[in-house]
Amino acid sequence: MKSCLVLLLLAEAVHGQIAASDARSERALQEFREEKYLEAERDFREIVRTDSANVFAQFYLGQTLFREEKYADAAVVYERARAGDGDRKVFSSDQHCILTDQLVMAYGISGQLKKSRDLLEEAIKADPEYPLNYYNLACAFAEDGDKSKTLANLTLAFQRKDHVLQGEHMPDPRSDSSFQKYLQDQDFLKLMKELGYK
Repeated sequence: MKSCLVLLLLAEAVHGQIAASDARSERALQEFREEKYLEAERDFREIVRTDSANVFAQFYLGQTLFREEKYADAAVVYERARAGDGDRKVFSSDQHCILTDQLVMAYGISGQLKKSRDLLEEAIKADPEYPLNYYNLACAFAEDGDKSKTLANLTLAFQRKDHVLQGEHMPDPRSDSSFQKYLQDQDFLKLMKELGYK
């Protein structure tokens, strides 16, 4: 599932909302950009320790842990950011999609497929036009070996491909680790052809 779910570039809009005037926040963001993840993790942890309501710092801490391949830890932090957003609705709808994508990935990669599926089904109810929710659900079903649900959700994802976020694109299922077992499957190949993949 690792390559299944698209790692999105972080919205620069978030940058100004972490606390641009705070030197530690600026340093943590710079460390993250420079891929100095151990240092970024240390600083983001300190920020959320002193300001647990800072959902943007929680999000970046989750991103940092994800980049360090600490997927189960990242899921915990993403959940805190999601809970902190709650009724406050601090995240824009695009940022909320990004957070959901990242949380789903963290769950999926760490083997928590049921949590991943449950979250995706909830996300689809909230935003039935966002294609990566269906794509990611197809990945989860592929990991479980459910071919019919995999193909159905891939179809639904590509029917909505025009609704990706700005700067985002639909992944090529043929190069996705979740679908490798289907690369010789006639039904999968037929769907790929219908989607325009040769």
